[in-house]
Amino acid sequence: MPDIHSAAAILGGKAKGNRILCPGPGHSKNDRSLKVTFRPDGGFSVTSFAGDDWQTCKDYVKARLGLSDDQPVPFTVSVRSVSTGRTKARAEALARLWASCIPIEGTPAEVYLKRRGLSYDGDAWRYRPTSGSIVAIVTDALTADPIGWHETMLDHDGNKLGRRMHGNVSGGAVRLYDSDILTGLAVAEGIETAIASDMRPVWACLSASVLMNFPVIPGVECLTVLADHDEAGIAAANAVGRRWHEAGREVILTMPAKYGTDFADREAA
Repeated sequence: MPDIHSAAAILGGKAKGNRILCPGPGHSKNDRSLKVTFRPDGGFSVTSFAGDDWQTCKDYVKARLGLSDDQPVPFTVSVRSVSTGRTKARAEALARLWASCIPIEGTPAEVYLKRRGLSYDGDAWRYRPTSGSIVAIVTDALTADPIGWHETMLDHDGNKLGRRMHGNVSGGAVRLYDSDILTGLAVAEGIETAIASDMRPVWACLSASVLMNFPVIPGVECLTVLADHDEAGIAAANAVGRRWHEAGREVILTMPAKYGTDFADREAA
């Protein structure tokens, strides 16, 4: 019985549970506009977020995987693609962490933001009194599953002491303003940069390397990249912009005029 991860490799995509996100027929290898959902009886359905003909997509999948309507083949979902005890424990731990945090207003976090000319009225960045830090939960960009957390450490006067990343946040983002996401999205490296942009919806990728590998999100037709104006920021913006453009998406790249700055620096000036 075939394994769904083997099927994903053949299709050039990624498996999650009984689903595969992969390039549609005729699309670039970085495209993720085709969703293939396998049923227990061996059948499958296809959904094209690029508007490709469903029958063309289904025939394409059958040809690549050597499938036949006369002899359906069920695919096994391996242990690594289902929720494990470790994944559940991580989600529960992050939920407890988040419950220990409070809104930013009236805390040293608000002082820190005001000092930088910023304010935040969303609910994805909170103050944690026990550690004196601002906390953000990092979620998988495609599945929204919690995968880690980001911490900005402050003293009692709201001065920044440093930052820490907890967990493997590759492929993740902080969804600072997410409720109105329809067909457009803005992304930045830093949380402060994302907030300073005043764009909605906007996510923070937390580093140039994560931004560089930010995946194409099904259903999002336009990506605005809020680049840091430095060598790493420009390289990351060009890489993610190229990937989304090859997937048939509109891409807008923007950055501050002065080298060595980001949009948050502009607000603090």
